[in-house]
Amino acid sequence: MASRRSRWTRGFLPQGVYRREALAPDALTLMMQPWASEEGKRALFRNFRRLNPEYTQAIAEELQHLSHETLILWGRHDPFQKPAYAEKLRAAIPGARLTWIDEAAHWVMEEKPAEVAAELKGFLSDGSAD
Repeated sequence: MASRRSRWTRGFLPQGVYRREALAPDALTLMMQPWASEEGKRALFRNFRRLNPEYTQAIAEELQHLSHETLILWGRHDPFQKPAYAEKLRAAIPGARLTWIDEAAHWVMEEKPAEVAAELKGFLSDGSAD
């Protein structure tokens, strides 16, 4: 069973990238490592269940009370968390800024590390990403 889960995870995780070559085999191994144990596998499947947008929608009213600056970085081609959810999240958080990462999907930090770093650096240094 564990072997089948491992193969399934190795096949599933790359679906979260815009270009498969962006997720190097060693990066995939590192991403899977925390989920290799039985406890880790249970955590992974809890995480999958939480991909359901209903969890975010359930707290949407609370998000309107956030008073700090918020940057939302979102892969334009995310198959796991649809881009429409990014717009809803931006609308729910007062003054939130949504920045799209083009040619990226769910694993934006793996696909576009320099762009993500630049956006974060700009946001953290002066409160707005460039």
